[in-house]
Amino acid sequence: MMRKILPGLIAMQLLFTGQAVAQEEVPESKVSIDYSVDFVSRYLWRGLLFNGNPNIQPTISLTAGGFSIGSWGSYAISQDYAEIDLFATYSIGNLSLTLYDYYNEIESDLEAVDYFNWKKETTGHLLEGTIAWAGSDNVPLSVTLAAFFYGYDTDANGDQNYSTYLELGYPVKIGDYDINFYIGGALNEGFYHHEANIVNVGFKTTKEVEISDRFKLPVSATFTLNPAKEDIFFVVGITL
Repeated sequence: MMRKILPGLIAMQLLFTGQAVAQEEVPESKVSIDYSVDFVSRYLWRGLLFNGNPNIQPTISLTAGGFSIGSWGSYAISQDYAEIDLFATYSIGNLSLTLYDYYNEIESDLEAVDYFNWKKETTGHLLEGTIAWAGSDNVPLSVTLAAFFYGYDTDANGDQNYSTYLELGYPVKIGDYDINFYIGGALNEGFYHHEANIVNVGFKTTKEVEISDRFKLPVSATFTLNPAKEDIFFVVGITL
C-alpha cells in the first residue's frame, strides 16, 4: 500500500513545487498604461492661448520603471486646429527629465501638412528639453525649466531662439479643493514674448463632482493672467 501512495505523494510534491517555481519566475508586470481624455473650454498653455474654442485633449502613456513614453493631443471642436505631441520621460524620485516633440498643424488645410517635414524653415515641429522637480513633503514647491532647441522657434533671420521658460508651482488644499498656484516667465526673447517677462500667473483647482454613488467626475478650473501680453483667461475642464 505504501508503495502505491508514495509515488502519488511525490508527484503531488513535484506539481506544487513546479507551480511555486513558475510563480517565482514570472514576476508581476512593472509596465503600466494610462489613458485619459480632457474636455476644455479653451486651449491655454503657459499663459498663451493656442485656440479659443473648446478642445478635446487625449493622453496616453506607457511606463516601465523610471521610463515613460506617450502622446498628448489637442483638437478643436468647431475649428481647424490639431496638435499631437510625443514625449519621453525619465524619472528619478521627484526629478524628471523629458524630451518633447510638439507638432502643430499650422496650415488652415490640415491635409496639406507634412508631418515628416523637419526643415527648420517650414516644419510644424518644436523640440524641447525639460527638467522638472515635483517638490517633496517638506518642500512642496515644484520647479519646471524648459527650452526649445529645434523647430519653428526662430527669429527674423531664421536663427534658433532657444526660448526658455521657468515656472514655480505651490500646491495647497482648501476643503475639498486641490489648488496649485503658479508663476511662470520667459527667460529670453522668443516664443513666449519679445523679451524676458512674466507670462503665466494664476491657479488651477480641481474637484471630484459626485454624479452617482459609483461615479465621480473630475472638474478643473484655471484662472490665468499673462502680464506681458496684458491678457486674462478663465478655463474649465472635465477629465474622463
